[in-house]
Amino acid sequence: MLFKLELKKIMLLPVIIVFAALSIVLNAVIVVTSNDYTLKYEGEIINIFEGFNTSQIAETYIMKYGITGKNADNIRNKYEKLQPVIDKKAVNGDALSNYFGGRTYYLHGMLFNIMFIAIIGEGCLLALFAGLISVTYEKLRGTEHIISATKVGRRVLRTKLCAALTAAIAMTAIILGVSLWIFFLKFNFSDVWNDNVSSMFNYAVNEFGKPFMTWQSFTVKEYLWAVVAVSFGMVVCFCLLGCAAGVFVRSGYRGFLAAVLPVGITFIAKFLFPIGSVSRAILGLTPVWLLKNSGEWFTDGGVDIIWANFESVGIFLSLIVLSIILLIVTKVYKRRDLL
Repeated sequence: MLFKLELKKIMLLPVIIVFAALSIVLNAVIVVTSNDYTLKYEGEIINIFEGFNTSQIAETYIMKYGITGKNADNIRNKYEKLQPVIDKKAVNGDALSNYFGGRTYYLHGMLFNIMFIAIIGEGCLLALFAGLISVTYEKLRGTEHIISATKVGRRVLRTKLCAALTAAIAMTAIILGVSLWIFFLKFNFSDVWNDNVSSMFNYAVNEFGKPFMTWQSFTVKEYLWAVVAVSFGMVVCFCLLGCAAGVFVRSGYRGFLAAVLPVGITFIAKFLFPIGSVSRAILGLTPVWLLKNSGEWFTDGGVDIIWANFESVGIFLSLIVLSIILLIVTKVYKRRDLL
């Protein structure tokens, strides 16, 4: 009963409902205002991965950014590990999928870069709000002392966390479902679900000319579900961050600042380290950078990424770190005086 009450409290908040509605409207505007031009490819489809040497990409990055020493070795090591994957793609003929032909780069980017960055960003903000509002609700309304004096007491935080996670996931699912429904009404993907995302017509985000190379072989449908799964992992991370910040400072407004501060620091701090360094790559695993690089999930990524499956590693580590932080601040809160 307590869980249902906490969940209802979050889901029916006007700010949550309005935010979700505005998110859907914004995503609809993105779809409606996007181009729907038609390009047709009438040439020969080539197996571009046959004889493809990944070390050329590594050396191009190293020369372009002037990377030296151990940092250059990190880049080379990543692409050495990618070579067997590319050889397998050549054998399987992943590049021979037509996908959308000449429209592939644009439509793939519209869905997995532009649309998903918007959806994930909206879901993460909503999750942050849900976490903050859930744990600071009584404090904001001056009823915290009453709740703490009941039989449940401060153990209510566990219920609040579960309710916040459920609300964040549910609202994100609504935004995601409605937004993708609108997107697929305009752009018909029904004929390409079983095409491989590593089609010869597809290219890496912001690096036109470099093939779209994934560490596993994905059809368009499989890649979509994989991106959705990681997206919900991002939502959980931001909800945990919101709960931890709210419990730590016990204020919705200051809690928001407390949550935004580490996000901003990790975003800026990355530029303080050299390209190819382990420190820069670790910062690239933080939620804010995973969001920014969402169009590169499951691929070799850019020059800043030195590990395979960086998105899965980043989500896993972020969940562990944020869970530990939340556990610590919760234990501190249980023994802290309510002032």
